[in-house]
This record gives sequence, structure tokens and C-alpha cells, in this order.
Amino acid sequence: MTPTDPDRSNVDARRKAARRTALWVAVVAIGVYVAFLLSGVLGR
Repeated sequence: MTPTDPDRSNVDARRKAARRTALWVAVVAIGVYVAFLLSGVLGR
């Protein structure tokens, strides 16, 4: 069973949205990590 064009488009859109969400989660995680490191360095 092969996906039709609208189904394929929907899958591509969902995949793009998932990538964008993962990128934002990674940016937030890196921000928290950097803030933690800076608080340790500047807190001395």
C-alpha cells in the first residue's frame, strides 16, 4: 500500500514540524546547560 500524494504531504509536514520542535528543545537544553555552567563560574 503506497501513500497517496496528500498523505505523503501530510507526513512531510509532520516530519518538518517534529524537526522544528526537536531543534527548539535542543536550543533550550543548551541554554540551560550554558546558564548552569556560567552560574558555577561566575558564582565563585
